Amino acid sequence: MRRFLKVFKNTTVRIFSFILFVIFIASIFVFKDFYKAQWHKVLSFYYVYLGDNYYKKHRPQDAINSYIKALDLYPKHYRAQYNLGNLYVVYEDYYSALDAYSKALQLKPDFTVARIDYAIVLSEATFNYDKAIEEYDLAIEKIPKWVYIPFIVDNKHSYKHNKGVAYYNQGLAWRGKSLLDGEDVFLSRKYLENAVNSYQKALKSLKIYDVYYNLGIAYHLLREPEYAGYYYCKAIEKEPMKYEAHYNLAILLKGMKMYADSIEEFKKAGLLLDSNGDSNKTRYIYDVLNEVNQKYSITEEYREMIKRLNESDDINKERITIVGGKVVIADEFDGAMVKNFKTCANKKYFEEGIKD
Repeated sequence: MRRFLKVFKNTTVRIFSFILFVIFIASIFVFKDFYKAQWHKVLSFYYVYLGDNYYKKHRPQDAINSYIKALDLYPKHYRAQYNLGNLYVVYEDYYSALDAYSKALQLKPDFTVARIDYAIVLSEATFNYDKAIEEYDLAIEKIPKWVYIPFIVDNKHSYKHNKGVAYYNQGLAWRGKSLLDGEDVFLSRKYLENAVNSYQKALKSLKIYDVYYNLGIAYHLLREPEYAGYYYCKAIEKEPMKYEAHYNLAILLKGMKMYADSIEEFKKAGLLLDSNGDSNKTRYIYDVLNEVNQKYSITEEYREMIKRLNESDDINKERITIVGGKVVIADEFDGAMVKNFKTCANKKYFEEGIKD
């Protein structure tokens, strides 16, 4: 009896295993498309992994080939489309990049970074400012909301950062649009005001040099010198060793006939460019500086300064020289430049001006 039960048990197991095997084989034929799709999906992720590694190793063409293989196997891989778009930008193939970003966004409409990059290429490479501005609005609208669950998730930083980046680049697009329509003074000013509005929103989360500097440019173009100077100064505080804000502030001060302050900022810009070995720009800056020096030398302020220097017993006259029509006290000037590079000329004037 026991032997019979043992044989029956073994036979039952074999029969059951055989039935499962038959069902499995049958399922392969019935669901072969499903299994094939899953296998292709797995291979696709592998090729994306390869593409990412090639990109890190600075082998962009191999990365492109890997992403294309991944998309051939699994066309819905939105990150492969996005990475492919980034690589097309590297090769300056902007229309292929736009196509890749667009496909990524069709697959994942709330892919914020892809939408911002898509808008940047629309604006900076193809000058399609209207479409770019719309895309920035969409990016801001679709940014995942701030979620905070203690010890689990806190996306506040990425939420604020992405929002700030979208607003900043939208400001650049508005400024580009204003320059494109420069012949229409009313529209040009309106677009610049929109740029200012976008930059101000960006500042709520991105208190960086680029935002302050471009706010200064926008106000400069709007002919609002106090605000322009204030934001140039804020940019200088953030990145004192970048020449652009010093140079633009010098131009602004020259237009306001504040020649002494303009000279100070021109010198800073010139020294920064000279240290970077940019001789052409340096030569241009010193040509403009010479022009400002000449204008300054005929002002009452200059004559008063010369009078004070001549009457002062505290100044060693051997340390005073005239360069380009301007009095230069070499040691003090050099020391002040090193010590005060982070400050900007007439900062208090601009701060008081925007309070009025």
